[in-house]
Amino acid sequence: MESELHYITNYSLDLCLEYMKHDNIYDKFEYVWEEKEGYYLITFTEYKNSILSLATSPKPTFKVTFENMGNQTGISVQFITGFLQPVSFVYTKDIDTFWEKKLDAKKVK
Repeated sequence: MESELHYITNYSLDLCLEYMKHDNIYDKFEYVWEEKEGYYLITFTEYKNSILSLATSPKPTFKVTFENMGNQTGISVQFITGFLQPVSFVYTKDIDTFWEKKLDAKKVK
């Protein structure tokens, strides 16, 4: 998995933050969303509507930062590694799908 993923959406920063507070039927994961000082943490706790499961795996946590770009919002997502979580147990394509469905975000290089 890439160390940092980048996305862009046409949603405003405020709308992105509001949508992240709420679960919706299109979400790829169940997750915990935490606001920190200047960034956010998202922990994927389980896949939704999938044969894949995180039940016995460490729950991957990502640092999320948003950048207000006027009529668009940039999203940076970085996997947080640690002693108990050296690798993410979710596929990059599933993370991409999550942001695409959640915030209509497109991956950028």
